[in-house]
Amino acid sequence: MKKLLITALIFVLASLTIIAQDKAAGELIIWINNNPGAEIKIEVQLVSTLCWDAIDELGYYDVHDLTTEYPGSYQITFTDAHLDWEACWAQSTTYMFGLGNYKVTAYQKISGEFEERDYFYIDYRTSDLPENFGSGDVTVDFNVSNGNFYYRSTQNLFPTTTSIWAQKPWIDSVTTELEPLPPDNFNLTSSGAHPYISWNHSSNTGDYWTGYAVYRSVVSGCGSTAGTFGKIATVSKQITNYTDFTLAVSGPMTAYYKIAALNGNRGSEYTESLNICVGLNKGSTNETIYDYILRQNYPNPFNPTTQISFSLKENSFVSLKVYDILGREVAVLVNEVLTAGNHQVQFNGSSLKSGIYFYEIRTDKFRDMRKLVLLK
Repeated sequence: MKKLLITALIFVLASLTIIAQDKAAGELIIWINNNPGAEIKIEVQLVSTLCWDAIDELGYYDVHDLTTEYPGSYQITFTDAHLDWEACWAQSTTYMFGLGNYKVTAYQKISGEFEERDYFYIDYRTSDLPENFGSGDVTVDFNVSNGNFYYRSTQNLFPTTTSIWAQKPWIDSVTTELEPLPPDNFNLTSSGAHPYISWNHSSNTGDYWTGYAVYRSVVSGCGSTAGTFGKIATVSKQITNYTDFTLAVSGPMTAYYKIAALNGNRGSEYTESLNICVGLNKGSTNETIYDYILRQNYPNPFNPTTQISFSLKENSFVSLKVYDILGREVAVLVNEVLTAGNHQVQFNGSSLKSGIYFYEIRTDKFRDMRKLVLLK
């Protein structure tokens, strides 16, 4: 019995060791078949405009901040060799890469100058790689004689453009945990006597985002210093403005606003905060951000887009759908858990015919429906 227990313990410890190693796996390994004995340089260079790291907070490398620490590096050899680049979460070598898109280039020194022989691009921009228990190692051969990259296992030519999820089918392409960039051109004015904020998303084409969060701080006294900020609304990625109907412009208080881009549950850094003197909006006492409300879409009639706003008293699973006059579902605008506060989504009816439609919101404690008119 004692031997069985010891054997079982060894098996468990070995399994845990394998899991711990696999979780941190993610090497890029280049084998050099260098029969001529030439001077070969392999360069791994970041080509995407953005790159993310993988921070181990709870043992899963699931925090992915924007970083500039992994622009790339190169190694040189004169003999047969294997050159390793390790993923940033390994933290064990100077040759590392992050969650970015990289170009891998082989150079050979000819007549005193390095000349390009072959290259490929490999995309590592997925949060699933550092969190996946399966191996993410990629092994490639470079044949000096003919100047080509090959799969080491099959000796087939390695593709010019690929990704880690294409090379390893058990790794998914997941970008909703990557930190987004903050919005640009944040501005605060007024619209219809209410505070109105607008912004643009970052012009960086390598960014990922799913929406925005609006934060507000209201303090007594016009011109007073900002207090504690609280999130008052989230909007979809198509929306780049927000009207605060709960406050009126001009009054004895100061409202400060700032926003952050959202990517799934991950938020960006905040924009700067802007402020305006305000008072309570007497016409909206029944429309506080802590009540369940479905507002009339604006504009209405519309063509082809309109905005639908609603408020939640508490965190809720929300279903917001659009139906035609026969009760057939034509669009699903929201189908997820949202936080308490104001929310706004955009409905695009460009694929629908002119006519009367209805939009309905459902939570476990609230249900309402309103009519909208599409005129083309």
